[in-house]
Amino acid sequence: MKRNGFTLVEILIAMTIVIFLVMAMVGIFNATGTVDKGRDTQRKKDLKRIKVAFEEYLNDKGSYPMDVGTWNKMSNCGSAVFSPYLSPWPCDPDGKPYMIIVEKKDRFRVLTNLKNKKDKDIPTNWYTRTDILLTGFTANSVNFGVSSSDIVWYDEYIDPSCNTSYCLAGSVGGSCGTVDGCAGGGCFYPELLPGGLAGGDCLSKCQISCCGDGCN
Repeated sequence: MKRNGFTLVEILIAMTIVIFLVMAMVGIFNATGTVDKGRDTQRKKDLKRIKVAFEEYLNDKGSYPMDVGTWNKMSNCGSAVFSPYLSPWPCDPDGKPYMIIVEKKDRFRVLTNLKNKKDKDIPTNWYTRTDILLTGFTANSVNFGVSSSDIVWYDEYIDPSCNTSYCLAGSVGGSCGTVDGCAGGGCFYPELLPGGLAGGDCLSKCQISCCGDGCN
């Protein structure tokens, strides 16, 4: 005799299998999230250790290390390349060297990309803000960093099409002069210091992503 439908036992078995598979998938996703958070914690610790080491180097040498690009490589991860200030040398948990920029003998930035996009230490509205200047990077490639004490690890800029009162008059030899070899059409915009106060170095037009005026 042909049977129609499923028995209660068969339905319960099928439901058990489905629940087991769902729980297994949730467990995999949770495990991945836990690993990512653990690696993010390590990234933050590494960057803060690098900052301390750079400050100690500055106290001894009178300058931050200007030759970082020659030794901040994968081959030096875990080595004593920056001994005695920091050993072993830390690299990203993914195995890549951290992004380090020493702009001047007294200014540096160390950047990384946290996997948890909701991490509390990522600047507010980081992925939607339009007042952030990251030369050579994007908001998706870096979202956390440390820097020397006189600057923040990212630059905020004033869009000249929205607020021209901050445009410093003068040509290449004017108020700021040539910045990093880029004159920028004789009009400069002040880099914001921590707290949003205008000051510090000036950024030329060709260093600022803006609206119009031939800006990049």
